[in-house]
Amino acid sequence: MCEASAGAAVPRLFPFSLPTLALLISALLCGAGCRRAATIPPGYIQVDIETSPLNLDPRFATDAISGRIDELMFDSLVRLDQHQRFVGDLADQIERPGPTRLVFHLRRDVRFSDGRPLTARDIKYTYESTIDPRSLSSKRAGFAELAAIDTPDDFTVVFTTRGPYAPALEMAMLGIVPNGAAARPRGTVGTPLGSGPFMLTAFVRDDQVLLRRNPYLPATAGTPAGIRFKIVPDPTVRALELVEGSCDLAENNIEPDLLAYLGRKPALVVDRYPGTAYQYLAFNFRDARLRDLRVRQAIAYAIDRRAIIDHLRDRTARAASGMLSPENEYYRGDVKLYPYDPTTADRLLDAAGYPRAADGMRALEFVYKTTPEGARLAEVFQAMLRRVGIQLRVRVNEFGTFYGDIARGNFDLTSMQWVGINDPHHYYMVFDSRMTPPRGLNRGDYANPEMDRLVEAGDAELNSDRRRAIYLKVQQLAAADLPYVSLWWQDNVVVMQRGLDGLRPYPNGSLRSLTDITSRREPTSERAR
Repeated sequence: MCEASAGAAVPRLFPFSLPTLALLISALLCGAGCRRAATIPPGYIQVDIETSPLNLDPRFATDAISGRIDELMFDSLVRLDQHQRFVGDLADQIERPGPTRLVFHLRRDVRFSDGRPLTARDIKYTYESTIDPRSLSSKRAGFAELAAIDTPDDFTVVFTTRGPYAPALEMAMLGIVPNGAAARPRGTVGTPLGSGPFMLTAFVRDDQVLLRRNPYLPATAGTPAGIRFKIVPDPTVRALELVEGSCDLAENNIEPDLLAYLGRKPALVVDRYPGTAYQYLAFNFRDARLRDLRVRQAIAYAIDRRAIIDHLRDRTARAASGMLSPENEYYRGDVKLYPYDPTTADRLLDAAGYPRAADGMRALEFVYKTTPEGARLAEVFQAMLRRVGIQLRVRVNEFGTFYGDIARGNFDLTSMQWVGINDPHHYYMVFDSRMTPPRGLNRGDYANPEMDRLVEAGDAELNSDRRRAIYLKVQQLAAADLPYVSLWWQDNVVVMQRGLDGLRPYPNGSLRSLTDITSRREPTSERAR
């Protein structure tokens, strides 16, 4: 575990006390009382999100918000349950007759939201249109081991892999679109139909995404007729909308230091449960200074994770030792850790050839890129690294621009979050030297032959015990070599109106249970005033 920070440093880094924030909110509420909440259709619920989805076609969606919404619109061959286990979705039976074959037997009662039956032809088309190089899908790399998709009949799909491939079921989590659906890699115009519980009826960028029930999928009485995902970039406004009652639910996007205030509101409930979302600090290895392990280690020792978790995250996270959380069957925590130790950071930087100048700073300046949501954390990193003589220049851009820069490797340092890590195959996608964009997710151009050997062996090993032994070494090497600085595993925090029932927690933060949520509140249209 990381050590707690010491003494008077914390108030300088975290200047806003809870009473001060409560007063600010109260003042804002006084000015907001006359605002009119937007009317939405009766029986709908409103979920506030922080940014627009980038693409709602499951063949192209890679950002977390798009993925959350896609789960409600598209079915896949398999999905994860609340215990992180693979279960059938479109498949009601799965067989592995050999080390390179998976056979999926499909349900026969599935229809797209326009009434067309879903068959094996739709599944074959979805995968082939994703893998086609002309589609420009960044998900294509995830199917590199898929040698063939066969459809012996309308309700059987056979995956053949190029060799024994342990994470093959991960490939079966792609949302399915109708045969012939146009592939549009940019934007949300022309989002295809799905067979999931909801269908898209409206999308206005930076305003809202409106879903209504799939008319061909029976719904339980009392469950939502639809969902309005409202894009609310400002976290204070999201909190205000919960207090006002215009927002029904917000997950993982309320500032932690507002949670106690919201929890005291009689109409609201704040639920927390352990999550698997992994927050990390990434380095760009194209920079020779960052290829020096001593510099990366110094940065790791300079960051006081415990202070950030306790004060900036309000204890809604657990200090991470690596990418896999304790909920994952492959997790091992016996790896090298980096407790807060600025003295060691100073020693490492001196040894790397970066002594302090007369002003206390070193000849080390890096550009850190982030979004408006991450600006506060960026300022904390900036202050912490300055203590060891490193200058951090913070560049803030809206999410689309930021994401494009990171995907192109246009950064020195950045902090992001991996959401929904299921199989340790993710180590291959982000750390194998062959997985640089556009083929994979190794955006920092990290390369280590031993890491390549291990992650490639882990993908090919079908024996569970031997595979666990491989990933113990992977986790130990990742902690020692520091392609990422592991920060924390984020708790899932849901703030919702009292009277909403049936929300089931998923460790990966999935919102699938919105399908079955029930409300004892008055209809949404009556709450618009």
